[in-house]
Amino acid sequence: MCWYNSWYNRVKEVLEQCKVSVSKVDPAVFFWKNNKGSVEGVLTCHVDDFLWGGSKEFEEKVINSIRSTFCVGKEELEENGSFPYVGIELSKHENDLHLRQNTYQNSLKFIPIEKSRMGVKEERELLQSKIEQILWIARQSRPDVIFDASNLASSLKKANVQTLNEANKIIKNLKSETVTLKFKKLGNDNAIRLVVFSDSSLGNLSDGGTQGGHFIVLVGENGLFSPITWQSKRIRRVARSTLAAETLAMADAIDSGIFIASLYTELMYGKADPTQLPITCLTDCHSLWDAIKSTKQVSEKRLRLEISSIRELIQMHQIVSVKWIETKHQLADCLTKKGASCHNLLRALQDGVLGNRCLDE
Repeated sequence: MCWYNSWYNRVKEVLEQCKVSVSKVDPAVFFWKNNKGSVEGVLTCHVDDFLWGGSKEFEEKVINSIRSTFCVGKEELEENGSFPYVGIELSKHENDLHLRQNTYQNSLKFIPIEKSRMGVKEERELLQSKIEQILWIARQSRPDVIFDASNLASSLKKANVQTLNEANKIIKNLKSETVTLKFKKLGNDNAIRLVVFSDSSLGNLSDGGTQGGHFIVLVGENGLFSPITWQSKRIRRVARSTLAAETLAMADAIDSGIFIASLYTELMYGKADPTQLPITCLTDCHSLWDAIKSTKQVSEKRLRLEISSIRELIQMHQIVSVKWIETKHQLADCLTKKGASCHNLLRALQDGVLGNRCLDE
């Protein structure tokens, strides 16, 4: 990684000479302010790939310096405003920005499973490669397969023929479904808030472990939303009850939410302050909702610390509220369970609008 550190430091040096600020929240994000102090341009880097957006002045004063200093390869921008970026297809549609990975996911090849099978080492190397490809898609554009991808990755060390079949099943699913993420114009800045769906499934993993997940969106006027991030992973410690599993999943979700709120406010206002972006957390676990509202202590002592921490974040206004919703409105449900329906999640992504049940105060 020495070469990358040198590369990054050189990029940072050039940008700082153009009076570009490095994000204190995410060092891979850079932003530029105009003379009035308003952020007018943002640039991110993924290894040696740049993605930027901003005004004409930002392009002239900052991006042109990048072009003149570094050997810039192909700058891909179609006449209709669409372009690819590290396997992602981005395109403009009126007031929306659409993101999908059709070309990349359709290029995936199935793992051959024949009677005269290859050796264990070769199979495992091929499986690992496929898992990395599947995870890349699941994390960038396909939250509907993130649980299956995570579960598949955890089974690599004990992989067998069934594991190969599972990988092929996920690849088939990716190829058969077109999912487009829509980033919408959300309206008045004062109406924008962060909504965090968190969920878990106690003891649902093959070894008895528990999976937690969350789905986070930026919501504007009339329920319009843009998906920001999602996660599905094994909960970090043994959960002894549904309440424990849901609490730990929410703690992870809140951590992600505060990070996003910090980055958002830094880019919008020049200073990271998560209290400036209202965060609402949604759970379908009634006992967790009750525990957060109540002053009565739960029986599990370690869990008291997590619940107390959530209450404290509410008191500090880093979270506006925690709300209970029915499971049928829980968009993170399919991020934690094998075979759970992704219909509601995919429909929400298609419509780009959250239902009133998720927004009612």
